[in-house]
Amino acid sequence: MGVTVGSLVVLSSSQSLAETDNYISDFFCSAEDPPGNNPTSQMVPAGAKVPVTVSIPKTVPIGQPLELKWTLGDSPFKAPGDFEPKAKVIARGSAGISDYWSGVGTLDSMGELVVDKALQNGKSLALPALTPGSYIVGKEGEIKVTPRSLTVQFVPPELVSVVNDSVVGTGDQQIDYQNDGWGHSVDRKVDDIEKDVHHSTSGNAEVSFQFTGTGVEYITERDDDMGKVEVAIYRGGETTPISDPNVVDASKEADEVTPVPAEVKRTKQTLWSVNGLKYGTYKVVLKNKSPDKYMIVDAFRVLREPKPELYTHVRDYNAICRPSKTTTATVKVEKASASPSPSPTTTTPTPKPTVTVTATPGGTATAKPTMTVTATVTPTRATPTTPQVTRVPRGGADTGVGPEDERSGMGLVGLGSVMVFGSAMGGVMLRRRRAAHARGRS
Repeated sequence: MGVTVGSLVVLSSSQSLAETDNYISDFFCSAEDPPGNNPTSQMVPAGAKVPVTVSIPKTVPIGQPLELKWTLGDSPFKAPGDFEPKAKVIARGSAGISDYWSGVGTLDSMGELVVDKALQNGKSLALPALTPGSYIVGKEGEIKVTPRSLTVQFVPPELVSVVNDSVVGTGDQQIDYQNDGWGHSVDRKVDDIEKDVHHSTSGNAEVSFQFTGTGVEYITERDDDMGKVEVAIYRGGETTPISDPNVVDASKEADEVTPVPAEVKRTKQTLWSVNGLKYGTYKVVLKNKSPDKYMIVDAFRVLREPKPELYTHVRDYNAICRPSKTTTATVKVEKASASPSPSPTTTTPTPKPTVTVTATPGGTATAKPTMTVTATVTPTRATPTTPQVTRVPRGGADTGVGPEDERSGMGLVGLGSVMVFGSAMGGVMLRRRRAAHARGRS
């Protein structure tokens, strides 16, 4: 029989079962913070608001997380343009937490929704579910919790668009060839984009390209008869480049050191690129720095990267929502309570079924299931019922066993008779000696 002894400590119930305060309010939204004279945008219509419920626990055990659960109502937001699938809607609920330590902190709950379908300008944007923000509490005390804001951001899907050298103009996504000396070669036998390029050997040849995105790549060729190109990039209509101009050499391999072998022409080469720009409109300007050497434009590749940090400044892609009223809840941090340990329990072995086979006269053996219980018995040491010493030496203590080489009873009787006769004869001899001695004295 086995005995199982155990104890169980039960901490206070999880927060999902704990008593909570539900903070409910309409959060009014604007395209800027604080709202200005024009709080609307393509994404934020006039009077936009989001019904919000924030579940805040009344108590939290030490060592457990303080979790705030945000539940968002219907979305008032609109798609800020026409977009391909895979755009994102990101939401963040922020609450201030204070009085638990020196200073004030923020507890954020985040959510992201990927839009699988193409979007049309002005169509409704759904809101994501928010994952509760949490903070592990480590001491007794009180925490003041104040829901403060809901931010919503639209992130356009990744896009890479190629603008061929033949797209000429001064507008967005157009190429402007400046100064004399530019030629246009078509139906080329090499693998250029759309089988054509613009080229110049003039020392003052210049070209500019305006684009909207987060990056751009200059596509050309690498050849030993090509030279150096200076590249500068400008934001919007500014006249000062956002960084120092770069000089790149189209007569070198991609390592920028090794010369391209003679009679080798490498096409569709990215000679210069930039990415990670804040989303917006830019202009890249290229100048030929090697007279009598070819400068070639095959295409420009425009990048639109799906990185939220590149769109935080875009008015049409962001909204800030604040509650109509500010309410602060108090959360108590307490020691975890333990339930009493249960009494030891005894585990009895469960009977296991065995099968007994019984012969049936005139037939085959039939298996009959029977129930047997096998008990494990630990034997105790029994008290001996016979002497522990089985052979006793001659003259030893009486232990109930005779001496070695025992004789028969008749032998013992005979031996006793001889001893008695010897004693009698000894007495007769002694009396005769005494009588003789007496006569000799007289």
